[in-house]
Amino acid sequence: MNLSHDLFLKQLRINQAKKKLCNTEASIGQIAKEVGFLNQFNFTRSFKNSLELSPKNYRKIYKNK
Repeated sequence: MNLSHDLFLKQLRINQAKKKLCNTEASIGQIAKEVGFLNQFNFTRSFKNSLELSPKNYRKIYKNK
């Protein structure tokens, strides 16, 4: 694994958020805080940059699959 510490941490947070988006009814803002982002804006931007989907759209597509 040749990732920088920051990139590794970001990917870990995004992966945790993906699980929470699919398995809970928590708000996107709440999930952002739970996985360690400072606010929903930063979380949404990072999520969208990583997956090319907003957290809201990810939840719509993958929830209950």
